Amino acid sequence: MSVFLVILAGVSWGFLGVFLRQISFANVSAFEVCTIRAIGTALALGVGLAAWRPKLLCINWRDLWCFVGGGCVSILLFNFCYFLTLQRTSIGVAVILLYTSPVFVAILARIFFREPFTRQKILAILMVMVGCILVSGVCGGQQSLTAIGIFTGLCSGFCYALYSIFGRYAQKRGYSTPTITFWNFAFAALASCAFPRWNFLIQTYSQQPSIWLWTGLLVGVSTLLPYCCYTAGLARMEASRAAVLVAIEPVVGAIAGIIIYHEHLSLATLCGSLFILGAIFVQQIQRSG
Repeated sequence: MSVFLVILAGVSWGFLGVFLRQISFANVSAFEVCTIRAIGTALALGVGLAAWRPKLLCINWRDLWCFVGGGCVSILLFNFCYFLTLQRTSIGVAVILLYTSPVFVAILARIFFREPFTRQKILAILMVMVGCILVSGVCGGQQSLTAIGIFTGLCSGFCYALYSIFGRYAQKRGYSTPTITFWNFAFAALASCAFPRWNFLIQTYSQQPSIWLWTGLLVGVSTLLPYCCYTAGLARMEASRAAVLVAIEPVVGAIAGIIIYHEHLSLATLCGSLFILGAIFVQQIQRSG
């Protein structure tokens, strides 16, 4: 079940680009989308928990660092670094640098949780890296590379990896998936409120009703669902293994682009997808062995 939840999270994140593209048609910036995403998720989950099980909203102040780290670093700072990378490099390079995250997770999990390095795990991580290089299209032409872009891209991968670490620590302190997800996004929302053009957003959302649909899908399908699934799956498997399984995200994103936007299916994309799916298979062999 945990494998299914983590893969479902990756599939749900794979549709993120579709919803972001639709919202961006209204000239909403990436930073503003990040804020809307955080506020919408925190409100939706907070209202639901308050009506369903208010006790799940309670946390110990001594554990605040888990949620401040998860929200401000693993969600907000990750998005900030990723968007900066997109501004300074190509999309393909940004995706590759982001998916250095399984390497960071494996190293951090070894340090903090004593998770072992195995041959299957190393092979799976390498397959993910190769697969992301191929799926991203970075091999198909001239790519823009800058030192700052590489640095912010590696930072995005590192911050992305930290979500697994902060989440595992919160789980060890007895917090449930809804509690962890809510407080992570609550702190991300609070920290991101200084970025948006609020007057512009109010005007945009009042004049373009269709944007509410895409925002709802962004919050529900590509934020609330995957973060809850990933956090729940993380409770029952190694963090480094979860980081590999969730790498199905770029495969789903590529397929969504082909189906919805009629993007070209290249041989590199097909081979990269097979590498990533192969990495997931290798992880399953490790589990069975």
